[in-house]
Amino acid sequence: MNIRIPLLGLLGSLFVAAAAYAAPELSVEQGVFNFGSIAQGKKVQHTFVIKNTGDATLQIRQLRPSCGCTAATPSSSQIPPGKSAEIKVVFDSTNFSGRMQKSVVVDTNAGKNPSYTLVMDGTVVEALQVSPRTLSLGAIKIGATREVSLNVTNRGNETVKLLSVNTTSPQIKASIKKGTIPVGESGTVEIAVTPQTEARVLSGYVHITTDNPQKKEITVPVYASPTK
Repeated sequence: MNIRIPLLGLLGSLFVAAAAYAAPELSVEQGVFNFGSIAQGKKVQHTFVIKNTGDATLQIRQLRPSCGCTAATPSSSQIPPGKSAEIKVVFDSTNFSGRMQKSVVVDTNAGKNPSYTLVMDGTVVEALQVSPRTLSLGAIKIGATREVSLNVTNRGNETVKLLSVNTTSPQIKASIKKGTIPVGESGTVEIAVTPQTEARVLSGYVHITTDNPQKKEITVPVYASPTK
């Protein structure tokens, strides 16, 4: 009887110790996805796979996207030992252009590395690229007119039409010179700026509307300094 008690106590201690050391572990085979080059406005979707390589249930406590343009959804928030789950990530490129890198931080109860950052990167190509993006015309004499051109290049997959153009200042006039733009070509908007007052700065915007559903309007700021 006296021999069994220590033996049972030892077994109990080993069980408690084993339970104490049981822990989930987070493993990601491929945590970076490159989506290459996409047209502005397209949504990119990718599914990341995470695995629990530990010996207790892995819990996904929170998913933290880097911005509102990125959404993340797990297939399950509870992952048993040896099992996997999927995290679907969607990036909306509507308001972005150029080289992009968007991320989602996965917070878990893993023992060694509880957080992991999933990354999506690539290049967003504007369907319509305007040049220059800003018109800074410097000094212009009051009553004199300076004329400049805006070029709108079609980088999309279909012909685009410039439908209309208007400005926010009567001192800025704008007209469409070439409004139908085949793929790979450029359209032209002519701008004429005529300062009428001695204000320190002349400023306004040129708004160009198009039939492109991803880029329905292009806005270009205009600045000048009226002089006598």
